[in-house]
Formats: sequence, C-alpha cells, structure tokens
Amino acid sequence: MLTSALALAPRRVVTRHRTFLAATADDGSTRPWATFRVVFEDDEVIVCDKGSGLLAVPGRGDHKQDSLITRLRATRGASTTLAHRLDRDTSGLVVAAKTKRALRSLSMAFEAREVEKSYVGAVLGWPEATFGTVDEPIGKVKTDAGHNRVAVVAEADGGRRSRTNWALLEKRDDGSSLLSLQPVTGRSQQLRVHCALIGLPLLGDALHGTEEAAGRAPRLCLHAARLSLDLPTAGPMTFEAEAPFAASADYASLLDPPR
Repeated sequence: MLTSALALAPRRVVTRHRTFLAATADDGSTRPWATFRVVFEDDEVIVCDKGSGLLAVPGRGDHKQDSLITRLRATRGASTTLAHRLDRDTSGLVVAAKTKRALRSLSMAFEAREVEKSYVGAVLGWPEATFGTVDEPIGKVKTDAGHNRVAVVAEADGGRRSRTNWALLEKRDDGSSLLSLQPVTGRSQQLRVHCALIGLPLLGDALHGTEEAAGRAPRLCLHAARLSLDLPTAGPMTFEAEAPFAASADYASLLDPPR
C-alpha cells in the first residue's frame, strides 16, 4: 500500500508563500536561481520552500558558505537549526526550529518516522505500472577516481535498507513522466538512486541518471512537494509547494528568474 498524506486526519493545509527572499551573489559561485520562500512561520518553527542550487547547510570552502541555514540565522538568530535537510540540487519544503524545544520535538518526530514527506520527480521514460515500491539497500562505494558515491550496495557489504514508494502522476508527450515519490526511509540521495535503478532516471541528474536524462533539464527535477507533521505550537499541519516542473514539460525554462 502506498502511504498518502491525502488520507491523513483533517489538517490545516498551507500552500501560499508569504515571503520571498531573492538569492544574493557572493563570489560568483552562488547559483543565480538559488532562492527560498517562507511558507509558514511562528515563534518556534519556520517552513521554507528551498530552491534548487542552494545548499541546506554550509560546505567546505569559502565558496560553499552561502546556504539556507546561513541566511535564516542572519535574520532569525543563531539558534535556528534545520530539523532535516535536502540535497543542494533538490528543491522544496524544509522545516527549521527556532528554539531548543522545537528542535527536540521535530527531531523526535523525524526519528520516529512520524513525518510524512512526498516528493514530485520528473523522470525519463514511462513506467509500465502505475505504482510500485523499491526496496534496495544503498551505501557508499569508491569510484575509479577514489571519490565516494552513493549506489545500491548489499547489506552484507555495508548498505543500509532503503525503501521508496512511488506512483505515476502523469505521462508526458515528450517521453517523460511525473512521479509521486514517498521515501519510507531517509537515506542520502535515496530517491535519485532508486529512480535510476528502476530505469526511470530523474531529469537533470548528472550523478545517477543517464546522459540523455541529465541533458533534458538544466537542474535536478526533484522537489519536496508535501510535508505533514505536528508542530510544537501550531499542531497538525500539512504544507504544500508545487514543483516548478509540475505544470509544464518546458524543462529548459526552469532556471528563469522567479516572477
């Protein structure tokens, strides 16, 4: 059975962005489309719609210091902390805690898998079925160049169990499809690896996809579109943020400046 946030008990659903913050350039390395929007905010939490190309947290090196949490702390205080993360190239909903109490509550909810997350992905190909489950362990392997890469790895070799439910949303005339992706586990790059494994690589994924899939879009077509959880003060809430590539197959325009 596919888990669906639509089947949850009644919740307040937030879909409109209340604030827009444009990206700022530093030394030229910041992605020009790397923006984020504030979807919801109270005294304890802030929910953002992160743009593709924006790091969730700073990386190593001066050119990787611009990030979502860096920008949030500049205006919300140094105690603001992300309760979970998205890859730099993945866009969509992220929740941050503004207090220690909120962080503790959110961390426990994520650890207990009480938070329901649903992604939308644009993939190359049309699936034969309308829904399915990928249950394959993933882990890190060494490339020929000596770098670590996430891939399918047997549990006996250190892979961690990883499970993804998926459902077909739309078949498109250009040979791509839209999928709803629901990670049961939350491994790094899990959705990207699992989509590639079933022969439906995400568009714009140069790391795990085929050359054709990678060349079809100028960014990774993976978006955290729905997030359902109990907030410390506001209670049960569902947040929605439409994927930039959901309404149209005009993938080439994905990096146009927001309007």
